[in-house]
Amino acid sequence: MYDRIVAMLFEIGVDTSQVTPQSTFRDLRMDSLSLTELAVMVSDDTGERAGHMTLDTTLAQAVQQLTHDVEPQESYSR
Repeated sequence: MYDRIVAMLFEIGVDTSQVTPQSTFRDLRMDSLSLTELAVMVSDDTGERAGHMTLDTTLAQAVQQLTHDVEPQESYSR
């Protein structure tokens, strides 16, 4: 998921040469419009809403939230 997000960042024109998992979207010089564009791309790619991302979210946090959101629900039988 991390690599997919970095690829999406590149697609929207973000310089990804110095991106790390600890980079925030603010560190990447993104604004609210570019963050919204990324959220739409993530949603289209994963089928999950990515509205939890803010400019101060790190890439690692975004990946963690997205992968947690898309994990299949376990079924418990009694």
